[in-house]
Amino acid sequence: MATLADIAREVGVSNKTVSLTLRGKRCSSEETAKRIYEVAEKTGYLEKYTARVNNLEQFSFIGFIADHVATSPYAVELLRGAQAEALSCGRILLVGSLESEMQNLAGICRMFRTYKASGFIYASRYRQYVNHAECFGDESVVYMNCTPVNSNGKIILPDDEEGGFLQASHLLKLGHRNIAVISLPHEDPATSLRLKGISKAMAKQGLSLDAEKCHLGVSGYFDVGETYIAYEKAREVLTAPDRPTAIICGNDRIALMVMNAAVDLGLKIPSDLSVIGFDDFKTISEHVRPQLTTVSLPYFQMGQRAVAEIVRGVPQSNFVNLIKCELVERKSCAPI
Repeated sequence: MATLADIAREVGVSNKTVSLTLRGKRCSSEETAKRIYEVAEKTGYLEKYTARVNNLEQFSFIGFIADHVATSPYAVELLRGAQAEALSCGRILLVGSLESEMQNLAGICRMFRTYKASGFIYASRYRQYVNHAECFGDESVVYMNCTPVNSNGKIILPDDEEGGFLQASHLLKLGHRNIAVISLPHEDPATSLRLKGISKAMAKQGLSLDAEKCHLGVSGYFDVGETYIAYEKAREVLTAPDRPTAIICGNDRIALMVMNAAVDLGLKIPSDLSVIGFDDFKTISEHVRPQLTTVSLPYFQMGQRAVAEIVRGVPQSNFVNLIKCELVERKSCAPI
């Protein structure tokens, strides 16, 4: 029977390269990785390797592909929710992390297949379109916080439109009518959805969202580099003749910058200005003073739902499952 060293010698790489490749790690070119798998299969080593790691009759695995999720403070709840649901269902979650271009998605998928994973979950730290159809075969795939292009799969997203509706409705209930928005970039799919929700809430009160009251708090976007300009924009908005009584923010980081700008201008929160965020990033929302009223993203619940869909084994189809956001009331908003 061939050994790992035999495969390394035939392919012309190190033992470590063979071992890492068979575990789904990218440490060589795609051509070399394919050659390693070919030789491993031809010599019978792959079958032996799979049998060893898959003494598996008593286990059932789900593959979780984390695209910049594992180290993101905003989205780690996706992984926590998936892990909790997997444990409750008697499943084991296999995690492959894509934290840079050096990680190999195809290799991670091959590794999951050696463990006979019953399905794959692809989770993104921010809403985006992804095109990885060539990496997924007949597996059941659930996409979390992203939308696939040219492939089928179940899609689980936060209900951003409802989140924007909750933000505006809360301020309107407190009597605010002069409301400004400092949002995420237009390239972010969540931005237009949240603005739509804000507009719906205002329309229920016979009001309309004035385009001149909508501003960007971020210049650029993830893939091309982003710069937060919310502090400067807030100062501009708050020194205008028709100063708003409340500001809706695209996320909690923007809200923090708005609050800092307001304080630097001598305004008090919430008596002079109400501020509402989005995300419930607790490092900010629970520790800023006053504590931040915000809308929480349902990442934990999304992780749970993704695993539940794999366990259910629903036939593959393109459908979007929206998970509700929730308003978290704290101290940064007050009646006008």
